[in-house]
Amino acid sequence: MESLYDRSQTLASLARAEAAATAESERAEAFAALAWLEDYRTLAPLTALVLDARRPVAVRTAASNVVAGYDDTTTPEIRRTWWGSGDPVTRRHALRLMERTEADIVIPVAADDRDPLQATALGAISIGFGEAEFIPVLVRALNHGDREIRRVAADVLLWEEPIAAEEGLLAAARDRSPGLAVTALETLRYYHTRRVLRAVAELCDSEDERVRAAATVSFDELREEFESMLHVADPKEAGLLRDWARPIADLLRPRSEPALEYRPARPFSPLRRSAGTVISERDLRGILDNPDQDWNAMATTLRRIDWLAFDSAARARLTAQLLAHPDPLIREISCVAFAEWSDSSALLTLTTDISFTVRKSAVYSLILLPPQPDIAARAWEYLATATGTTGYEALRTYVAHAPEGEPVDRLVDLARTDPRETIRHYAIEGLGNLEAPKAIRALVPLLHESPAVTWAVHTGLVNQLTRFGIPGTLPSYLATVDDLYLARAIAQHESHAYRPAK
Repeated sequence: MESLYDRSQTLASLARAEAAATAESERAEAFAALAWLEDYRTLAPLTALVLDARRPVAVRTAASNVVAGYDDTTTPEIRRTWWGSGDPVTRRHALRLMERTEADIVIPVAADDRDPLQATALGAISIGFGEAEFIPVLVRALNHGDREIRRVAADVLLWEEPIAAEEGLLAAARDRSPGLAVTALETLRYYHTRRVLRAVAELCDSEDERVRAAATVSFDELREEFESMLHVADPKEAGLLRDWARPIADLLRPRSEPALEYRPARPFSPLRRSAGTVISERDLRGILDNPDQDWNAMATTLRRIDWLAFDSAARARLTAQLLAHPDPLIREISCVAFAEWSDSSALLTLTTDISFTVRKSAVYSLILLPPQPDIAARAWEYLATATGTTGYEALRTYVAHAPEGEPVDRLVDLARTDPRETIRHYAIEGLGNLEAPKAIRALVPLLHESPAVTWAVHTGLVNQLTRFGIPGTLPSYLATVDDLYLARAIAQHESHAYRPAK
Protein backbone atom coordinates (compact mmCIF):
# COMPACT_ATOMS: atom_id res chain seq x y z
CA MET A 1 0.00 0.00 0.00
CA GLU A 2 1.37 3.41 -0.99
CA SER A 3 2.17 5.58 2.03
CA LEU A 4 0.51 8.96 2.39
CA TYR A 5 3.90 10.30 3.50
CA ASP A 6 5.98 9.01 0.57
CA ARG A 7 7.75 12.08 -0.80
CA SER A 8 8.77 10.26 -3.95
CA GLN A 9 5.27 11.30 -5.05
CA THR A 10 5.82 15.00 -4.36
CA LEU A 11 6.96 16.24 -7.75
CA ALA A 12 4.32 14.25 -9.64
CA SER A 13 1.57 15.55 -7.36
CA LEU A 14 2.87 19.09 -7.72
CA ALA A 15 2.88 18.80 -11.51
CA ARG A 16 -0.72 17.58 -11.51
CA ALA A 17 -1.80 20.38 -9.19
CA GLU A 18 -0.17 23.04 -11.34
CA ALA A 19 -1.11 21.78 -14.81
CA ALA A 20 -3.90 23.73 -16.51
CA ALA A 21 -5.24 20.58 -18.22
CA THR A 22 -5.65 18.57 -15.00
CA ALA A 23 -9.24 17.54 -14.26
CA GLU A 24 -10.64 19.21 -11.14
CA SER A 25 -11.15 15.92 -9.27
CA GLU A 26 -7.57 14.88 -10.03
CA ARG A 27 -6.30 18.33 -9.03
CA ALA A 28 -8.11 18.07 -5.70
CA GLU A 29 -6.46 14.68 -5.08
CA ALA A 30 -3.06 16.16 -5.94
CA PHE A 31 -3.50 19.03 -3.51
CA ALA A 32 -4.68 16.60 -0.83
CA ALA A 33 -1.54 14.52 -1.37
CA LEU A 34 0.66 17.62 -1.08
CA ALA A 35 -1.02 18.52 2.19
CA TRP A 36 -0.06 15.12 3.64
CA LEU A 37 3.47 15.25 2.28
CA GLU A 38 4.35 18.67 3.78
CA ASP A 39 7.43 18.62 1.56
CA TYR A 40 9.75 21.59 2.00
CA ARG A 41 10.40 21.47 -1.75
CA THR A 42 6.82 22.59 -2.41
CA LEU A 43 6.93 25.79 -0.36
CA ALA A 44 8.31 27.96 -3.14
CA PRO A 45 6.26 26.56 -6.07
CA LEU A 46 2.99 26.48 -4.15
CA THR A 47 3.54 30.00 -2.85
CA ALA A 48 4.30 31.14 -6.40
CA LEU A 49 1.03 29.54 -7.47
CA VAL A 50 -0.85 31.44 -4.76
CA LEU A 51 0.66 34.74 -5.88
CA ASP A 52 0.09 34.20 -9.63
CA ALA A 53 -2.92 36.36 -10.45
CA ARG A 54 -3.12 34.79 -13.91
CA ARG A 55 -4.19 31.45 -12.46
CA PRO A 56 -7.82 30.58 -11.57
CA VAL A 57 -8.89 31.73 -8.12
CA ALA A 58 -9.94 28.20 -7.16
CA VAL A 59 -6.46 26.83 -7.94
CA ARG A 60 -4.72 29.63 -6.07
CA THR A 61 -7.00 29.19 -3.08
CA ALA A 62 -6.39 25.44 -3.00
CA ALA A 63 -2.64 26.04 -3.09
CA SER A 64 -2.99 28.51 -0.22
CA ASN A 65 -5.00 26.02 1.82
CA VAL A 66 -2.18 23.50 1.46
CA VAL A 67 0.93 25.59 1.92
CA ALA A 68 -0.46 27.68 4.79
CA GLY A 69 -0.72 24.45 6.76
CA TYR A 70 3.06 24.00 7.05
CA ASP A 71 4.80 27.18 5.94
CA ASP A 72 6.47 28.61 9.03
CA THR A 73 9.17 30.50 7.14
CA THR A 74 7.47 33.78 6.19
CA THR A 75 8.59 37.03 7.79
CA PRO A 76 6.55 40.01 8.99
CA GLU A 77 7.90 42.02 6.05
CA ILE A 78 6.74 39.42 3.51
CA ARG A 79 3.32 39.08 5.10
CA ARG A 80 2.79 42.83 5.16
CA THR A 81 3.89 43.12 1.54
CA TRP A 82 1.39 40.46 0.51
CA TRP A 83 -1.34 42.17 2.54
CA GLY A 84 -0.70 45.43 0.75
CA SER A 85 -0.88 43.81 -2.69
CA GLY A 86 -4.56 44.53 -3.17
CA ASP A 87 -5.15 41.03 -4.55
CA PRO A 88 -7.90 39.21 -2.56
CA VAL A 89 -6.30 35.75 -2.71
CA THR A 90 -2.87 37.07 -1.75
CA ARG A 91 -4.33 39.13 1.09
CA ARG A 92 -6.20 36.14 2.46
CA HIS A 93 -3.05 34.03 2.27
CA ALA A 94 -1.08 36.69 4.11
CA LEU A 95 -3.74 36.96 6.80
CA ARG A 96 -3.75 33.21 7.39
CA LEU A 97 -0.02 33.29 8.11
CA MET A 98 0.03 36.44 10.24
CA GLU A 99 1.39 36.38 13.77
CA ARG A 100 1.48 38.59 16.84
CA THR A 101 3.76 40.99 14.96
CA GLU A 102 0.83 41.84 12.66
CA ALA A 103 -1.74 42.34 15.42
CA ASP A 104 -2.42 45.82 14.07
CA ILE A 105 -3.81 44.15 10.93
CA VAL A 106 -5.31 40.95 12.32
CA ILE A 107 -7.33 42.38 15.22
CA PRO A 108 -9.22 45.12 13.31
CA VAL A 109 -10.24 42.60 10.62
CA ALA A 110 -11.29 40.04 13.24
CA ALA A 111 -13.46 42.67 14.93
CA ASP A 112 -15.11 43.93 11.73
CA ASP A 113 -18.41 42.15 11.08
CA ARG A 114 -18.52 43.57 7.56
CA ASP A 115 -15.11 42.29 6.49
CA PRO A 116 -15.28 39.12 4.34
CA LEU A 117 -11.96 38.02 5.85
CA GLN A 118 -13.23 38.17 9.42
CA ALA A 119 -13.28 34.38 9.87
CA THR A 120 -9.75 34.10 8.48
CA ALA A 121 -8.53 36.77 10.88
CA LEU A 122 -10.20 35.05 13.83
CA GLY A 123 -8.44 31.84 12.84
CA ALA A 124 -5.10 33.67 12.81
CA ILE A 125 -5.60 34.55 16.49
CA SER A 126 -5.26 30.87 17.42
CA ILE A 127 -1.58 31.03 18.33
CA GLY A 128 0.38 33.85 19.88
CA PHE A 129 -2.45 36.21 20.80
CA GLY A 130 -2.81 35.22 24.43
CA GLU A 131 -2.69 38.70 25.95
CA ALA A 132 -5.80 39.96 27.68
CA GLU A 133 -6.21 42.81 25.19
CA PHE A 134 -7.10 40.38 22.39
CA ILE A 135 -9.61 38.21 24.25
CA PRO A 136 -12.63 40.55 23.88
CA VAL A 137 -12.48 40.17 20.10
CA LEU A 138 -12.97 36.41 20.37
CA VAL A 139 -15.60 36.67 23.11
CA ARG A 140 -17.54 39.17 21.03
CA ALA A 141 -17.41 36.83 18.04
CA LEU A 142 -19.31 34.20 20.05
CA ASN A 143 -22.36 36.46 19.74
CA HIS A 144 -22.00 37.02 15.99
CA GLY A 145 -25.07 36.58 13.82
CA ASP A 146 -23.22 34.16 11.53
CA ARG A 147 -22.93 30.68 13.03
CA GLU A 148 -19.70 30.02 11.13
CA ILE A 149 -18.08 33.03 12.77
CA ARG A 150 -19.26 31.75 16.14
CA ARG A 151 -17.88 28.28 15.32
CA VAL A 152 -14.46 29.66 14.38
CA ALA A 153 -14.34 31.70 17.58
CA ALA A 154 -15.31 28.67 19.68
CA ASP A 155 -12.56 26.66 18.03
CA VAL A 156 -9.88 29.33 18.50
CA LEU A 157 -10.79 29.84 22.16
CA LEU A 158 -9.53 26.34 22.90
CA TRP A 159 -5.96 27.67 22.94
CA GLU A 160 -6.28 30.26 25.71
CA GLU A 161 -9.43 29.16 27.59
CA PRO A 162 -10.28 32.66 28.84
CA ILE A 163 -12.71 32.96 31.73
CA ALA A 164 -14.69 35.59 29.85
CA ALA A 165 -15.60 33.11 27.09
CA GLU A 166 -17.35 30.55 29.29
CA GLU A 167 -20.81 32.09 28.99
CA GLY A 168 -20.63 32.36 25.20
CA LEU A 169 -19.24 28.85 24.83
CA LEU A 170 -22.07 27.39 26.89
CA ALA A 171 -24.57 29.22 24.72
CA ALA A 172 -22.84 27.88 21.62
CA ALA A 173 -22.91 24.34 23.03
CA ARG A 174 -26.70 24.64 23.30
CA ASP A 175 -27.10 26.04 19.78
CA ARG A 176 -29.40 24.29 17.29
CA SER A 177 -26.48 23.89 14.88
CA PRO A 178 -24.72 20.60 15.68
CA GLY A 179 -21.48 21.82 14.08
CA LEU A 180 -21.31 24.85 16.37
CA ALA A 181 -22.39 22.88 19.42
CA VAL A 182 -19.80 20.15 18.87
CA THR A 183 -16.97 22.69 18.42
CA ALA A 184 -17.98 24.50 21.62
CA LEU A 185 -18.14 21.21 23.53
CA GLU A 186 -14.64 20.29 22.37
CA THR A 187 -13.34 23.59 23.75
CA LEU A 188 -15.32 23.27 26.98
CA ARG A 189 -13.35 20.11 27.78
CA TYR A 190 -10.68 22.48 29.11
CA TYR A 191 -13.01 24.58 31.26
CA HIS A 192 -12.77 22.92 34.64
CA THR A 193 -15.63 24.63 36.43
CA ARG A 194 -18.64 23.18 38.24
CA ARG A 195 -20.95 25.14 35.97
CA VAL A 196 -19.42 23.64 32.82
CA LEU A 197 -19.43 20.11 34.22
CA ARG A 198 -23.16 20.40 34.98
CA ALA A 199 -24.02 21.93 31.60
CA VAL A 200 -22.04 19.34 29.64
CA ALA A 201 -23.65 16.53 31.64
CA GLU A 202 -27.08 17.81 30.59
CA LEU A 203 -26.04 17.86 26.93
CA CYS A 204 -25.19 14.16 27.10
CA ASP A 205 -28.97 13.71 26.62
CA SER A 206 -29.13 15.91 23.51
CA GLU A 207 -31.50 14.85 20.75
CA ASP A 208 -28.70 15.19 18.20
CA GLU A 209 -26.40 12.17 17.94
CA ARG A 210 -23.27 14.23 17.20
CA VAL A 211 -23.89 16.55 20.12
CA ARG A 212 -24.54 13.61 22.44
CA ALA A 213 -21.29 11.98 21.39
CA ALA A 214 -19.23 15.17 21.81
CA ALA A 215 -20.86 15.94 25.15
CA THR A 216 -20.16 12.43 26.41
CA VAL A 217 -16.48 12.66 25.51
CA SER A 218 -16.13 16.10 27.09
CA PHE A 219 -18.05 15.10 30.21
CA ASP A 220 -15.97 11.97 30.72
CA GLU A 221 -12.73 13.94 30.46
CA LEU A 222 -13.97 16.70 32.74
CA ARG A 223 -15.31 14.28 35.33
CA GLU A 224 -12.05 12.30 35.33
CA GLU A 225 -10.10 15.49 36.01
CA PHE A 226 -12.47 16.56 38.78
CA GLU A 227 -12.34 13.17 40.45
CA SER A 228 -8.55 13.05 40.22
CA MET A 229 -8.06 16.54 41.66
CA LEU A 230 -10.65 16.18 44.42
CA HIS A 231 -9.39 12.80 45.66
CA VAL A 232 -6.87 13.70 48.39
CA ALA A 233 -5.65 12.05 51.58
CA ASP A 234 -5.39 14.95 54.00
CA PRO A 235 -8.66 15.09 55.99
CA LYS A 236 -8.81 18.87 56.23
CA GLU A 237 -8.01 19.37 52.56
CA ALA A 238 -10.49 16.68 51.56
CA GLY A 239 -13.20 18.35 53.64
CA LEU A 240 -12.62 21.73 52.04
CA LEU A 241 -12.75 20.19 48.58
CA ARG A 242 -15.93 18.25 49.40
CA ASP A 243 -17.60 21.49 50.43
CA TRP A 244 -16.49 23.18 47.22
CA ALA A 245 -17.66 20.26 45.06
CA ARG A 246 -21.03 19.75 46.79
CA PRO A 247 -23.02 21.34 43.91
CA ILE A 248 -21.74 18.68 41.50
CA ALA A 249 -21.33 15.77 43.93
CA ASP A 250 -24.07 13.79 42.17
CA LEU A 251 -22.01 13.79 38.96
CA LEU A 252 -18.89 12.31 40.54
CA ARG A 253 -18.13 8.66 41.23
CA PRO A 254 -16.72 7.32 44.50
CA ARG A 255 -13.06 6.31 44.39
CA SER A 256 -11.92 3.02 45.87
CA GLU A 257 -8.14 3.40 45.67
CA PRO A 258 -6.20 5.30 48.37
CA ALA A 259 -5.86 9.03 47.89
CA LEU A 260 -2.42 10.53 47.31
CA GLU A 261 -0.63 12.48 50.00
CA TYR A 262 0.16 16.11 49.25
CA ARG A 263 3.58 16.66 47.70
CA PRO A 264 4.92 20.10 46.76
CA ALA A 265 5.56 20.35 43.03
CA ARG A 266 9.09 19.46 41.98
CA PRO A 267 11.17 21.79 39.81
CA PHE A 268 10.83 21.21 36.07
CA SER A 269 13.49 18.89 34.68
CA PRO A 270 13.45 17.94 30.98
CA LEU A 271 13.79 14.23 30.46
CA ARG A 272 16.81 12.91 28.61
CA ARG A 273 16.16 10.14 26.13
CA SER A 274 17.17 6.59 26.83
CA ALA A 275 19.81 5.01 24.59
CA GLY A 276 18.61 4.76 21.02
CA THR A 277 19.49 2.80 17.91
CA VAL A 278 23.10 2.77 16.75
CA ILE A 279 23.42 3.65 13.07
CA SER A 280 26.51 4.14 10.94
CA GLU A 281 27.46 7.55 9.62
CA ARG A 282 27.15 6.20 6.09
CA ASP A 283 23.61 4.95 6.66
CA LEU A 284 22.64 8.22 8.30
CA ARG A 285 23.99 10.20 5.37
CA GLY A 286 21.96 7.96 3.09
CA ILE A 287 18.83 9.09 4.92
CA LEU A 288 19.83 12.75 4.97
CA ASP A 289 20.65 12.76 1.25
CA ASN A 290 17.35 11.25 0.14
CA PRO A 291 14.49 13.76 -0.27
CA ASP A 292 12.24 11.12 -1.86
CA GLN A 293 11.33 9.00 1.14
CA ASP A 294 8.50 8.49 3.60
CA TRP A 295 8.96 11.52 5.84
CA ASN A 296 7.06 10.01 8.74
CA ALA A 297 9.25 6.89 8.75
CA MET A 298 12.35 9.06 8.31
CA ALA A 299 11.42 11.22 11.30
CA THR A 300 10.75 8.15 13.44
CA THR A 301 14.16 6.69 12.53
CA LEU A 302 16.02 9.93 13.24
CA ARG A 303 14.29 10.43 16.59
CA ARG A 304 15.42 6.96 17.73
CA ILE A 305 19.10 7.33 16.88
CA ASP A 306 21.77 6.99 19.57
CA TRP A 307 23.59 10.23 18.73
CA LEU A 308 26.21 9.64 21.40
CA ALA A 309 27.50 6.64 19.43
CA PHE A 310 29.16 8.95 16.87
CA ASP A 311 32.77 9.91 17.56
CA SER A 312 33.99 13.51 17.53
CA ALA A 313 35.11 13.44 13.89
CA ALA A 314 31.73 12.09 12.71
CA ARG A 315 29.94 14.66 14.85
CA ALA A 316 31.84 17.49 13.22
CA ARG A 317 30.99 16.24 9.73
CA LEU A 318 27.35 15.59 10.58
CA THR A 319 26.96 18.98 12.28
CA ALA A 320 27.87 20.77 9.09
CA GLN A 321 25.37 18.71 7.09
CA LEU A 322 22.56 18.98 9.63
CA LEU A 323 22.87 22.75 10.04
CA ALA A 324 22.78 23.27 6.27
CA HIS A 325 20.08 20.71 5.51
CA PRO A 326 17.23 22.17 3.42
CA ASP A 327 14.52 20.17 5.21
CA PRO A 328 13.33 22.01 8.34
CA LEU A 329 12.04 18.75 9.78
CA ILE A 330 15.56 17.36 9.77
CA ARG A 331 16.97 20.56 11.25
CA GLU A 332 14.33 20.38 13.97
CA ILE A 333 15.20 16.78 14.85
CA SER A 334 18.90 17.62 14.74
CA CYS A 335 18.38 19.72 17.86
CA VAL A 336 18.20 16.44 19.77
CA ALA A 337 21.62 15.46 18.41
CA PHE A 338 23.15 18.81 19.29
CA ALA A 339 21.73 18.62 22.80
CA GLU A 340 23.16 15.11 23.21
CA TRP A 341 26.52 16.40 21.98
CA SER A 342 26.29 19.51 24.22
CA ASP A 343 26.86 21.60 21.11
CA SER A 344 25.65 25.01 22.23
CA SER A 345 27.10 26.72 19.13
CA ALA A 346 24.92 24.66 16.77
CA LEU A 347 21.80 25.14 18.87
CA LEU A 348 22.37 28.87 19.19
CA THR A 349 22.73 29.01 15.40
CA LEU A 350 19.36 27.28 15.01
CA THR A 351 17.62 29.77 17.30
CA THR A 352 17.80 32.14 14.32
CA ASP A 353 16.64 29.57 11.75
CA ILE A 354 14.15 30.65 9.07
CA SER A 355 11.70 28.00 10.34
CA PHE A 356 9.74 28.77 13.50
CA THR A 357 9.53 25.08 14.40
CA VAL A 358 13.30 24.75 14.25
CA ARG A 359 13.81 27.87 16.34
CA LYS A 360 11.36 26.58 18.94
CA SER A 361 13.07 23.20 19.15
CA ALA A 362 16.50 24.83 19.49
CA VAL A 363 15.40 27.11 22.33
CA TYR A 364 13.84 24.18 24.16
CA SER A 365 16.84 21.90 23.63
CA LEU A 366 19.25 24.46 25.07
CA ILE A 367 17.82 23.81 28.52
CA LEU A 368 19.47 20.37 28.43
CA LEU A 369 23.01 21.80 28.33
CA PRO A 370 25.19 22.74 31.30
CA PRO A 371 24.66 26.36 32.44
CA GLN A 372 26.23 28.91 30.09
CA PRO A 373 25.78 32.70 30.31
CA ASP A 374 25.66 33.11 26.51
CA ILE A 375 22.70 30.74 26.36
CA ALA A 376 20.95 32.73 29.08
CA ALA A 377 21.53 35.94 27.14
CA ARG A 378 20.14 34.45 23.94
CA ALA A 379 17.10 32.96 25.70
CA TRP A 380 16.33 36.30 27.35
CA GLU A 381 16.61 38.06 24.01
CA TYR A 382 14.37 35.45 22.38
CA LEU A 383 11.82 35.78 25.19
CA ALA A 384 11.16 39.43 24.37
CA THR A 385 9.05 38.56 21.31
CA ALA A 386 8.14 34.93 21.96
CA THR A 387 4.53 33.91 22.46
CA GLY A 388 2.64 30.90 23.78
CA THR A 389 4.61 27.82 24.78
CA THR A 390 7.67 29.16 22.95
CA GLY A 391 7.89 32.02 25.42
CA TYR A 392 7.34 29.62 28.30
CA GLU A 393 10.19 27.40 27.09
CA ALA A 394 12.48 30.37 26.44
CA LEU A 395 11.99 31.56 30.00
CA ARG A 396 12.74 28.10 31.37
CA THR A 397 15.92 27.99 29.31
CA TYR A 398 16.90 31.44 30.58
CA VAL A 399 16.41 30.47 34.23
CA ALA A 400 18.40 27.26 33.75
CA HIS A 401 21.41 29.15 32.37
CA ALA A 402 21.32 32.56 34.05
CA PRO A 403 24.14 33.45 36.47
CA GLU A 404 23.25 32.86 40.10
CA GLY A 405 21.27 35.75 41.56
CA GLU A 406 20.39 37.37 38.22
CA PRO A 407 16.94 35.90 37.46
CA VAL A 408 15.05 36.71 40.67
CA ASP A 409 14.44 40.41 40.07
CA ARG A 410 13.67 39.76 36.40
CA LEU A 411 11.17 37.05 37.28
CA VAL A 412 9.46 39.25 39.84
CA ASP A 413 9.11 41.99 37.25
CA LEU A 414 7.71 39.54 34.68
CA ALA A 415 5.22 38.15 37.19
CA ARG A 416 3.98 41.66 37.97
CA THR A 417 3.91 43.31 34.57
CA ASP A 418 4.25 41.00 31.58
CA PRO A 419 1.10 40.96 29.40
CA ARG A 420 1.61 37.27 28.53
CA GLU A 421 -0.12 35.14 31.13
CA THR A 422 2.01 32.08 30.37
CA ILE A 423 5.12 34.13 31.12
CA ARG A 424 3.69 35.50 34.38
CA HIS A 425 2.71 32.00 35.45
CA TYR A 426 6.11 30.48 34.78
CA ALA A 427 7.90 33.45 36.33
CA ILE A 428 6.17 32.53 39.58
CA GLU A 429 7.00 28.85 39.11
CA GLY A 430 10.59 29.79 38.26
CA LEU A 431 10.93 31.74 41.49
CA GLY A 432 9.80 28.64 43.32
CA ASN A 433 12.37 26.51 41.52
CA LEU A 434 15.04 29.05 42.48
CA GLU A 435 14.01 28.71 46.14
CA ALA A 436 13.11 32.40 46.44
CA PRO A 437 10.34 32.54 49.08
CA LYS A 438 11.01 36.22 49.81
CA ALA A 439 10.25 37.07 46.20
CA ILE A 440 7.14 34.89 46.29
CA ARG A 441 5.93 36.69 49.38
CA ALA A 442 6.42 40.04 47.63
CA LEU A 443 3.99 38.92 44.91
CA VAL A 444 1.07 38.29 47.27
CA PRO A 445 -0.66 41.55 46.22
CA LEU A 446 -1.24 39.93 42.81
CA LEU A 447 -3.89 37.77 44.49
CA HIS A 448 -6.04 40.87 44.91
CA GLU A 449 -6.00 41.63 41.18
CA SER A 450 -8.65 40.43 38.75
CA PRO A 451 -7.55 37.59 36.46
CA ALA A 452 -6.31 38.80 33.07
CA VAL A 453 -7.26 35.71 31.07
CA THR A 454 -7.50 32.70 33.40
CA TRP A 455 -6.84 31.96 37.07
CA ALA A 456 -3.39 30.54 36.28
CA VAL A 457 -1.40 33.32 37.95
CA HIS A 458 -3.47 33.18 41.13
CA THR A 459 -3.32 29.39 41.25
CA GLY A 460 0.43 29.32 40.67
CA LEU A 461 1.06 31.89 43.38
CA VAL A 462 -1.11 30.10 45.94
CA ASN A 463 0.75 26.87 45.15
CA GLN A 464 4.09 28.56 45.82
CA LEU A 465 2.84 30.02 49.10
CA THR A 466 1.94 26.48 50.11
CA ARG A 467 5.24 25.09 48.87
CA PHE A 468 7.24 27.38 51.16
CA GLY A 469 4.82 27.28 54.07
CA ILE A 470 4.24 31.03 53.84
CA PRO A 471 1.44 31.92 56.27
CA GLY A 472 -1.24 34.49 55.65
CA THR A 473 -4.90 34.81 54.85
CA LEU A 474 -5.85 34.56 51.21
CA PRO A 475 -8.32 37.10 49.80
CA SER A 476 -11.79 35.87 50.75
CA TYR A 477 -13.20 36.24 47.23
CA LEU A 478 -10.94 33.46 45.95
CA ALA A 479 -13.02 30.91 47.86
CA THR A 480 -16.03 31.82 45.73
CA VAL A 481 -14.29 31.24 42.40
CA ASP A 482 -15.58 28.40 40.25
CA ASP A 483 -12.28 26.89 39.11
CA LEU A 484 -11.11 23.39 39.98
CA TYR A 485 -7.37 24.11 40.04
CA LEU A 486 -7.71 27.24 42.13
CA ALA A 487 -10.02 25.43 44.54
CA ARG A 488 -7.45 22.66 44.94
CA ALA A 489 -4.66 25.19 45.46
CA ILE A 490 -6.65 27.01 48.14
CA ALA A 491 -7.52 23.76 49.93
CA GLN A 492 -3.86 22.73 49.92
CA HIS A 493 -2.83 26.13 51.25
CA GLU A 494 -5.38 26.04 54.05
CA SER A 495 -4.22 22.55 55.00
CA HIS A 496 -0.48 22.72 54.41
CA ALA A 497 0.69 26.34 54.41
CA TYR A 498 2.20 26.06 57.86
CA ARG A 499 4.18 22.92 57.04
CA PRO A 500 7.34 24.19 55.32
CA ALA A 501 8.28 22.10 52.31
CA LYS A 502 11.21 19.77 52.92
